[in-house]
Amino acid sequence: MSTSALMGPVLLGVGAGFGLLGGGIVLQARRFRRRGRRAQGQIVRLRTRRSHHTTMYYSTVRFTTEQGRQVEAEARFGSSPPPGRPGEHVPIVYDPARPGRVRVDSAWSDGTLHGGIFLAAGIAAFAMWAGMTMNQVS
Repeated sequence: MSTSALMGPVLLGVGAGFGLLGGGIVLQARRFRRRGRRAQGQIVRLRTRRSHHTTMYYSTVRFTTEQGRQVEAEARFGSSPPPGRPGEHVPIVYDPARPGRVRVDSAWSDGTLHGGIFLAAGIAAFAMWAGMTMNQVS
Protein backbone atom coordinates (compact mmCIF):
# COMPACT_ATOMS: atom_id res chain seq x y z
CA MET A 1 0.00 0.00 0.00
CA SER A 2 1.40 3.42 -0.93
CA THR A 3 2.13 6.19 1.55
CA SER A 4 -0.58 8.42 0.08
CA ALA A 5 -3.11 5.59 0.41
CA LEU A 6 -2.25 5.36 4.12
CA MET A 7 -2.24 9.12 4.65
CA GLY A 8 -5.87 9.56 3.57
CA PRO A 9 -7.44 7.57 6.42
CA VAL A 10 -4.92 8.99 8.92
CA LEU A 11 -5.72 12.59 7.93
CA LEU A 12 -9.44 11.87 8.02
CA GLY A 13 -9.15 10.30 11.50
CA VAL A 14 -6.93 13.09 12.84
CA GLY A 15 -9.22 15.72 11.33
CA ALA A 16 -12.33 14.15 12.83
CA GLY A 17 -10.69 13.61 16.23
CA PHE A 18 -9.25 17.11 16.53
CA GLY A 19 -12.43 18.66 15.15
CA LEU A 20 -14.64 16.86 17.66
CA LEU A 21 -12.27 17.58 20.54
CA GLY A 22 -11.97 21.26 19.64
CA GLY A 23 -15.69 21.68 19.08
CA GLY A 24 -16.41 20.02 22.41
CA ILE A 25 -13.98 22.27 24.28
CA VAL A 26 -15.45 25.41 22.67
CA LEU A 27 -19.03 24.35 23.45
CA GLN A 28 -18.10 23.48 27.04
CA ALA A 29 -16.42 26.87 27.49
CA ARG A 30 -19.50 28.65 26.11
CA ARG A 31 -21.84 26.70 28.43
CA PHE A 32 -19.61 27.43 31.41
CA ARG A 33 -19.57 31.15 30.62
CA ARG A 34 -23.36 31.18 30.16
CA ARG A 35 -24.22 29.51 33.48
CA GLY A 36 -21.24 30.90 35.42
CA ARG A 37 -21.12 33.94 37.62
CA ARG A 38 -18.62 36.71 37.13
CA ALA A 39 -16.46 38.20 39.83
CA GLN A 40 -13.12 39.91 40.34
CA GLY A 41 -10.46 37.52 41.51
CA GLN A 42 -7.03 38.21 42.91
CA ILE A 43 -4.19 36.03 41.67
CA VAL A 44 -2.70 34.35 44.73
CA ARG A 45 -0.03 32.29 42.97
CA LEU A 46 0.96 30.86 39.61
CA ARG A 47 1.81 27.20 39.05
CA THR A 48 4.02 26.56 36.04
CA ARG A 49 3.96 23.54 33.79
CA ARG A 50 6.63 23.17 31.15
CA SER A 51 6.09 21.11 28.02
CA HIS A 52 8.21 21.14 24.88
CA HIS A 53 9.21 24.78 24.40
CA THR A 54 6.25 26.36 26.21
CA THR A 55 5.56 27.25 29.81
CA MET A 56 1.91 27.32 30.85
CA TYR A 57 0.79 29.27 33.91
CA TYR A 58 -2.13 28.07 36.02
CA SER A 59 -3.54 30.82 38.21
CA THR A 60 -4.83 30.26 41.71
CA VAL A 61 -7.33 33.03 42.39
CA ARG A 62 -9.14 34.22 45.48
CA PHE A 63 -12.60 35.71 45.06
CA THR A 64 -15.89 36.23 46.84
CA THR A 65 -19.07 34.55 45.56
CA GLU A 66 -22.44 36.31 45.27
CA GLN A 67 -23.35 34.73 48.61
CA GLY A 68 -20.29 36.31 50.30
CA ARG A 69 -18.25 33.11 50.57
CA GLN A 70 -14.51 33.57 50.01
CA VAL A 71 -13.03 30.90 47.70
CA GLU A 72 -9.51 30.13 46.59
CA ALA A 73 -9.21 27.85 43.56
CA GLU A 74 -6.89 27.04 40.67
CA ALA A 75 -8.13 27.79 37.16
CA ARG A 76 -8.61 24.70 35.01
CA PHE A 77 -6.90 26.11 31.92
CA GLY A 78 -3.42 27.55 31.86
CA SER A 79 -2.18 30.36 29.68
CA SER A 80 1.05 31.69 28.30
CA PRO A 81 1.73 34.43 29.17
CA PRO A 82 0.02 34.38 32.56
CA PRO A 83 -3.11 36.54 32.94
CA GLY A 84 -1.35 38.59 35.62
CA ARG A 85 1.07 38.47 38.50
CA PRO A 86 0.33 37.43 42.09
CA GLY A 87 -1.52 40.27 43.79
CA GLU A 88 -3.17 41.51 40.58
CA HIS A 89 -6.92 41.38 40.02
CA VAL A 90 -8.43 39.57 37.03
CA PRO A 91 -12.01 38.95 35.89
CA ILE A 92 -13.11 35.38 36.57
CA VAL A 93 -16.10 33.13 35.91
CA TYR A 94 -17.06 30.50 38.50
CA ASP A 95 -19.65 27.75 38.71
CA PRO A 96 -22.27 28.88 41.28
CA ALA A 97 -23.02 25.24 42.20
CA ARG A 98 -19.31 24.42 42.66
CA PRO A 99 -17.37 27.67 43.18
CA GLY A 100 -14.07 25.77 43.16
CA ARG A 101 -14.54 25.41 39.40
CA VAL A 102 -13.16 28.70 38.18
CA ARG A 103 -11.73 30.12 34.98
CA VAL A 104 -10.02 33.40 34.27
CA ASP A 105 -12.43 35.31 32.00
CA SER A 106 -10.41 35.53 28.78
CA ALA A 107 -10.40 33.60 25.50
CA TRP A 108 -7.06 31.95 26.28
CA SER A 109 -7.69 31.16 29.92
CA ASP A 110 -11.23 29.82 29.67
CA GLY A 111 -10.55 27.15 27.03
CA THR A 112 -12.07 28.90 24.03
CA LEU A 113 -8.72 29.44 22.32
CA HIS A 114 -7.53 25.91 23.18
CA GLY A 115 -10.65 24.50 21.56
CA GLY A 116 -10.31 26.80 18.57
CA ILE A 117 -6.76 25.59 17.96
CA PHE A 118 -7.86 21.94 18.00
CA LEU A 119 -10.83 22.77 15.79
CA ALA A 120 -8.59 24.60 13.29
CA ALA A 121 -6.14 21.67 13.25
CA GLY A 122 -9.03 19.31 12.57
CA ILE A 123 -10.32 21.47 9.72
CA ALA A 124 -6.79 21.69 8.25
CA ALA A 125 -6.34 17.90 8.39
CA PHE A 126 -9.77 17.38 6.84
CA ALA A 127 -8.95 19.90 4.08
CA MET A 128 -5.68 18.05 3.33
CA TRP A 129 -7.61 14.77 3.18
CA ALA A 130 -10.17 16.32 0.83
CA GLY A 131 -7.39 17.71 -1.38
CA MET A 132 -5.69 14.31 -1.58
CA THR A 133 -8.99 12.64 -2.38
CA MET A 134 -9.77 15.17 -5.15
CA ASN A 135 -6.32 14.65 -6.70
CA GLN A 136 -6.81 10.88 -6.74
CA VAL A 137 -10.17 11.23 -8.48
CA SER A 138 -8.86 13.54 -11.24
